Amino acid sequence: MSYRTYIAASRAAYIAGIEAGIAPQELRAHTGVIGEAFVADYLGVKLSAENNQHGFDLIDTDGLRVSVKTITTSTGVDLKESTIGLVDRVVVVWLDTDEDELGVHVVYDASVEQFLQVCAATYRGSLRLGRGAMSFPERSAAAKKFEVGDVIATHKDGDVVIRKHVSGSFTALVDGVPMPARQYLLGIRDAMNLPDKANNTTRSLGAQVFGALGK
Repeated sequence: MSYRTYIAASRAAYIAGIEAGIAPQELRAHTGVIGEAFVADYLGVKLSAENNQHGFDLIDTDGLRVSVKTITTSTGVDLKESTIGLVDRVVVVWLDTDEDELGVHVVYDASVEQFLQVCAATYRGSLRLGRGAMSFPERSAAAKKFEVGDVIATHKDGDVVIRKHVSGSFTALVDGVPMPARQYLLGIRDAMNLPDKANNTTRSLGAQVFGALGK
């Protein structure tokens, strides 16, 4: 199995967990492996066969030891001061857990010397890199947000048409205009007396409603 196939499968598992109402913090096992596999593919190297390697996660093509950190909503990443001497390069991967997509982006890639110049002072044995030192991609234009693949199922509720897309995303048409579906799905779910979930994202609400409708 290639890294890209593995990343796709892990992303699907993560999204399935969100749709099932599992809290994102309970899905950290998926986010970590997605980040490490993505960086291995990004650098064109293989992950180490050793588990729990001290200080670093893989070795790049120049023989440099790389520490990979994966974040979703965190405000930064921490590296242990006790093992920072075992690291030559730091790469941070951001998983964009926006309601309708799971983007994977490298937001920081620098030598450990550069990392030490911008990280915060040691606190409780850890060196912290804040989000301000990272480079995040700009959000797509609002109009593009609703270009999420072919429609495979619909549900009409008054003047609102909820659309399920092949990507697993859900959008709404209100008087023919694409709109975010979340608020409408919440109303439909409550009208159907379906239970509340721990994580009411657009995907999880859509899966819940369309599942109850048999669509």
